[in-house]
Amino acid sequence: MKVQSKSIESNQIIQTDDLALSAYFRLKGYALVKSEKVHLKRHFFFNISEEKAAKEKVTFIQSDLLRFYNEIRNLKKLM
Repeated sequence: MKVQSKSIESNQIIQTDDLALSAYFRLKGYALVKSEKVHLKRHFFFNISEEKAAKEKVTFIQSDLLRFYNEIRNLKKLM
């Protein structure tokens, strides 16, 4: 799960290409600033501080949501 950040007008913008983490950020109510396609990957940008993003990422990794997402990916491979 790659997360990058940069400051814009005293707010921090987090960039990630992880779809599951992006969905989790949305579920937690963080604003999706933009989405763009870079080469073959989609990148998502959220208005969240780097510190909050790190905490949310740990919570996400320990949650059932990540296990659920991984099970979907495993089932998709069987198709």
